[in-house]
Amino acid sequence: MTETIRVGGVPEHFNYPWHIAIERGIFEKHNVKVEWVEQKCGTGAMITALKDSQIDIIIALTEGLVSDICQGSELRIISSYVNTPLCWAISTGKNSKFNAVEDLKGQKFGISRLTSGSHLMLYALALERSWDPQKDIFFEIKGDFKSLRDGVNDNSTAAFLWETFTTKPFHDSGEIRRIGDITTPWPCFLIASSLPVLETKLDAIRRVLLAVQESCKIFATEENMSLQVSERYNLQPEDAKQWYQGVKIMADNVSEAGLQRAVDVLFQAQVLKSNSYDLNKLIDPRVASLLKDIKYIKLYNQPELVKYLHNSLHSAGLATGSVTYDQLLPFDQHHYHGTEALDQCAKEVNITKDTKVVNIGSGLGGPARYFAGKYGAQVLALELQDDLHRTALELTSRCNLKPLVTHMCGDVLDIGDHIRSSGYDVVVSWLTFLHIPERARLVKIIFKLLKPGGFLFCEDFFELKSLSQREKEILSQEVFCNYLPSLETYKSQLTEGGFKIVKVDDLTSDWTDYCKDRVEKMVSKKDELVQIHGQETFDRLRHFYSIVSDLFKGGNLGGGRFIAQKVSDE
Repeated sequence: MTETIRVGGVPEHFNYPWHIAIERGIFEKHNVKVEWVEQKCGTGAMITALKDSQIDIIIALTEGLVSDICQGSELRIISSYVNTPLCWAISTGKNSKFNAVEDLKGQKFGISRLTSGSHLMLYALALERSWDPQKDIFFEIKGDFKSLRDGVNDNSTAAFLWETFTTKPFHDSGEIRRIGDITTPWPCFLIASSLPVLETKLDAIRRVLLAVQESCKIFATEENMSLQVSERYNLQPEDAKQWYQGVKIMADNVSEAGLQRAVDVLFQAQVLKSNSYDLNKLIDPRVASLLKDIKYIKLYNQPELVKYLHNSLHSAGLATGSVTYDQLLPFDQHHYHGTEALDQCAKEVNITKDTKVVNIGSGLGGPARYFAGKYGAQVLALELQDDLHRTALELTSRCNLKPLVTHMCGDVLDIGDHIRSSGYDVVVSWLTFLHIPERARLVKIIFKLLKPGGFLFCEDFFELKSLSQREKEILSQEVFCNYLPSLETYKSQLTEGGFKIVKVDDLTSDWTDYCKDRVEKMVSKKDELVQIHGQETFDRLRHFYSIVSDLFKGGNLGGGRFIAQKVSDE
């Protein structure tokens, strides 16, 4: 007899893969029946329904699940689901005096209720902006969405945070103004069940997850999917398309770093008594595993680069208002040798005002703005990490370079298919490919993006000599580099992908010296840097820079500059 699993979820577009699986018989194919139980009251109500045995599985907000489990409930996370973060618009009154997020430090925010997303995300904002969560954040409980909007217009509050698509019509109408945004520093929705259900229905739940994995692949690849979403959920076609291009939905492993970031914010909001929990106890290991993604490494598991930038801009008197791209140069160039390396690139591949460039791994957007500001090039800046992407977008807007620089957030292996083929003259990248082990797929996407005769310019790590096991572990755990080809293999991968090698420069000796000098310079300025950024941020960055310096000093890690040309589309 086919077992029935009752699944609770809100009637929103991100749950469409579940309906695909129901309507196309995918659950039946996996010998399980799913009863969809619509939940209109959100995560709190779904958690209660799951505890009361009214449903067997829920699709709920990450922070709600983490909070409940850490406080001792029998719920367990059984899968990731919406792996992209949820974007929260930061809104103020139509006639208020506030024009930038930095203006809101120490001001009063409106929230809907305690422990709501509008409340918790204030602490995520504080951590990202290097504000003191206990001294620089004030709030007033307003209740519903309308009361939040009224609050910023009657000046009882300075701003509020609310989900971006819900808020957009009120920005468009002019009732309120959007002055920024922030995304959850964790995947926004997870799939959960309870220990009693898992004890009695484990096999059926496994089959449910297999079916959802299949429907998620259909959702990600089927033509006209954004149009289906638009029609089914009554969204504007352009809004549905924008959402679809940026979302990543899959029933898979759970981000360990994402869970820890949720714990950190819940602790700062005083919802949890500690930020030290065994994250393995939040999941059920019979059906779920923790994933160590790029946010796991020490450089990225806190928003250190974003905090460092905001602290630096504040110290330089550039925290708000219009700036020029060259004013940002001391703060937004995190690759080796800064603008010297960019000018070398422009010279090698002839970047001019007529050049269309794709920057893979664009970080805080420094190289993209430099090519646009100095050379007049049009740049598409692709960045995986949402906090870096949003900060880059804000800086580009402040530089008035949005006509020349377009920012897109996501994994190039996923969003590459959504970018126009043969539309670009140059693809550039600095210290990014080392994070991407799927080299053949990456090279194929770069080949697709370039016009015939277009150039790839990248600077990257390679294996100079055989790495020791310890060095491999350090690269994986501290740098998120899980694959490193030799110099010859690197070149072969490019030629096998249809490129002609134009030039390869071994920069190992230069980078060894550069990394050593960077650490020494940082240590020599410790007192000044700690005064600006705090001890923790200083220690985290010094740790990472020292790790990379030591790897180069070991003599097995190499660095190089690779220039290759797409010969044709054949």
